[in-house]
Amino acid sequence: MRWSDLGKARALGLAVAWLLVVPLLLPQGYWLAPLPLLLVAGVTCWHRPVLNAISWPQRLAVAALLGFAASELLALQGEGVAGRAPSTAVAALLAAALVVALAWQRPTLAGWWVGLAFSGTGSGLWALWQAGVEGARRANGHGEVNAILFGNLALLSGLLCLAGLGWAWQQRRRWPWLVALLLGAIGGLLASALSGTRGGWLALPLAALVFYRAYLRGWPPRWRWLTIAGVGLVLASLYLAPQSGVQQRVGVAMDEASDYLAGEPRGSVGARLEMYRGAAMLIKASPWRGVGHGGYAEAMGELVEQGRVAPGMDRYWHAHNDLLDAWVRRGLPALLAVLALYLLPLWVFTPRLRARDPGARSLAVAGVLLPVTFIDFGLSYAFFAYPVGILVYGGWLALLLAFTSHHSPSGTGCVSR
Repeated sequence: MRWSDLGKARALGLAVAWLLVVPLLLPQGYWLAPLPLLLVAGVTCWHRPVLNAISWPQRLAVAALLGFAASELLALQGEGVAGRAPSTAVAALLAAALVVALAWQRPTLAGWWVGLAFSGTGSGLWALWQAGVEGARRANGHGEVNAILFGNLALLSGLLCLAGLGWAWQQRRRWPWLVALLLGAIGGLLASALSGTRGGWLALPLAALVFYRAYLRGWPPRWRWLTIAGVGLVLASLYLAPQSGVQQRVGVAMDEASDYLAGEPRGSVGARLEMYRGAAMLIKASPWRGVGHGGYAEAMGELVEQGRVAPGMDRYWHAHNDLLDAWVRRGLPALLAVLALYLLPLWVFTPRLRARDPGARSLAVAGVLLPVTFIDFGLSYAFFAYPVGILVYGGWLALLLAFTSHHSPSGTGCVSR
């Protein structure tokens, strides 16, 4: 390998790791995350045209992201409002650009796994600092990366680190990789617990099913049940530890849900359920175009004035559910775009869960966990209403598709200069 090729590979690996690490750990890190990778791809195309074809899954990902961006901008039409919608549209466009750039550059897996390890470990240390030194009640990220976004995305990092253990076991220097990924997994789970998130932990049973199908089902019964017992012990410890606050917040959620069913909406759970009911009314009134970004609070306010939903529901700017929020504010095209982003990786990676190659199987587990966790996260919060949610999902999906795509030499690529 010539020095230029070696230098490019190292730069690409560092850019991949950067994409995974900085969204949760640096202020405005989600905007900084894709820039090095786009720069490396652009420099490579400038000096050496690449004729690799973009695969069909990558084309579909680009189409879904562009459709989402278009629906975001169309929801502003005639309203004269600005703010989050343009930023989320830009985030979707950047994620689409990453898919295209990574169709030209196939990075090595080392950058992916080391980036996840640092992301999980860094999130855990940052959460510990906030809880132990700053005395924060709930750990969170920087700026608009609140406790819900921070805790759930850190949990995703931790679960993806666990997915990489099968790959790490096959490496020549297995023990450093295993330790790094285990630390990343512990850090991600710890950050999630210290953030006080509740909805994200509902993803754990679904994630357990993914791991069981990919790994544990083929293990000897003794090792299978020992592993299950060990994971259960860790989760029970995080739940029961008073310092995590998880047990207390779960109890509060159950009380709030019971009160809502009794006709007394209160707390965050009651507010969410009432918002869902109001969003369903607005969708019924405008199912195709939605009510728009500027019209959502106004339309919800009218429902409040009419006494059809509880007071206070008009103070929230999104519906706290990704599918409902896409439909009610941006219309049916946005709903279809979000569904496509969910279903595409499930279609691509689910058949690969039984792959013989450990690296391919680890990537398949990661590829299934990404939509499974985001579907769960999106049940109680609108992650795609924030640029960080779009860039993490779209950027990480771009990497996973690049690792698994089979390029042919007859496709389109960079234009020679």
